[in-house]
Amino acid sequence: MSQNAIELKDIAVETKQNGNGLSKLRCAKFLLICLLIDVIVAIVLFGSDVTKFTELLPNFPLFDLLVSRREKKTILVWNSAHRIETSGFGFGYKPFVQHRCEVSDCILFDNATLSVWQPLESYDAIIVNMHELWESPTTMPIDVYVLGNIFNWTMTYRLNSDVKLLYGRIEAGPTAPKTSEETLKMIERTRLPSSKNYATTKTNLVAWMASHCETNGLRETYVQQLQKFIPVDIYGECGNLTCPRNDHWISYPECYTMLEEKYKFYLSFENSICTDYATEKFFEVINRNIVPIVYGGANYSQIAPHHSVINALDFTPEKLAEFLKMVDANDTIYNEYFWWKGHYQVEAGIDQMTGHAFCDLCKKLHEEHNVTKYYPEVETEWHADKHCKQVISWETNQSSTISN
Repeated sequence: MSQNAIELKDIAVETKQNGNGLSKLRCAKFLLICLLIDVIVAIVLFGSDVTKFTELLPNFPLFDLLVSRREKKTILVWNSAHRIETSGFGFGYKPFVQHRCEVSDCILFDNATLSVWQPLESYDAIIVNMHELWESPTTMPIDVYVLGNIFNWTMTYRLNSDVKLLYGRIEAGPTAPKTSEETLKMIERTRLPSSKNYATTKTNLVAWMASHCETNGLRETYVQQLQKFIPVDIYGECGNLTCPRNDHWISYPECYTMLEEKYKFYLSFENSICTDYATEKFFEVINRNIVPIVYGGANYSQIAPHHSVINALDFTPEKLAEFLKMVDANDTIYNEYFWWKGHYQVEAGIDQMTGHAFCDLCKKLHEEHNVTKYYPEVETEWHADKHCKQVISWETNQSSTISN
């Protein structure tokens, strides 16, 4: 059994032996009394307007717990709370209000600073960050075979997760078509002279931005083959081009702005071809005025509007190059890929990822707190051999081959 699994299974034992934490709690008794006096005075002043009161308090979950008049579910981030998928939401009670959660009666704690205040068994949920679990199974450093009978719920990018932690989502608006016939009519409207021409400012064909140059999905091999037939401008560590402050997609969107102004197509290539695995490489791009060429294991027909992306796995590199040349030569055909703009809403980025996930978790805790569930094993859903594929050949004179 790995050390990680031993530590996870020892959580319950550690809870009972958490004498040091309780000792620290007693040492903080005087501080708590002082805080409680302040809270009582504030409640007298503000009455039931707890939200207004908490806005005046430090962003410290203990205050939220002390002033709570209604039952609040407590959530503890057991480890690695600094990671962006947790810290991007924020801690305490206020983030649930700020994100306008349907059910906001929850408090999120960081174990690194607040585990001394409550014993583990008092929390309604404990989030164990598996470090790379939000990435694909091919990059997960933990032996999933030893993780049985530990977890009750999952919170990942997989669409069948108990709580979805998605890199992005595309929602149909009120004017989105309801049938395939309506979709075809909307596509036809892009051919009208009055329709927007998305190709006007674009002088280059294909761009790709990447920092991981050797991947499990062999996307770099596909790109190398594609370059034999059409030019591909490569930004980042895998190429010789740079763009404004492109060191991290979360903080600096300037690069994507430059790309959508200059290029017609972008290679939204995932580093792994795994079930449901669609990251910011896709959602950040489809949110722009550029056509994404996808390469991954997600069902893009399920998560994206019809005729909005080009799937590289439907082509050999040579055939894809021929297809892109054809679309590039005809603005009418190119503009059809943008028919859906204005009818669908794209959400991308950390704020939406964490907002949806923690709001859903809070709601689920209130609705299903008496439901008993656990996973006897997780390898069925999380072993790379079961849910990831590797392209083993990109010969241009034959169809692409994919095998487990």
